Amino acid sequence: MDLHHRYPKAGFATRAMPPRVYAGITRRVERVQREIADMDRREWFRLHYGNEKHRNKTELFEILDRCKAELRGYPHYPWRTPKLGTSRIFCTRLICCGFQHPKATHLVAFLEPEERAAFKRAVFNERVHEGDVLGRLIREYLAARDRDRGDAA
Repeated sequence: MDLHHRYPKAGFATRAMPPRVYAGITRRVERVQREIADMDRREWFRLHYGNEKHRNKTELFEILDRCKAELRGYPHYPWRTPKLGTSRIFCTRLICCGFQHPKATHLVAFLEPEERAAFKRAVFNERVHEGDVLGRLIREYLAARDRDRGDAA
């Protein structure tokens, strides 16, 4: 394409593209090759989206949009967080699938919608799973309660 634009009469290309279309294509291809080479990234996508089926381009783009929306919900790429275990059939990454941790327990919190939103933002900014923060808060509460009981005795 570059030669075609430099020497248009030489006939290098039968379907000429404007330079803005092909500029940077080498960098984009290299970036995609690096992404494909990242084993953790491939595994995360396989475990989260590997069973998705589409019948046409519209459905494919709906799946891609859901994936993009999910990724926007994380403070960083979920495949870069620690694994909680090993499994070939489901994800064990802390930030996205921490609820599957062997020590995970469902806890109910009574929060106003504004408090819940503030908590989610705080967890997002700390780059951790909600369970990590709740676990830390509960441990701190129990330790303080034990100290208070020890002081009273």
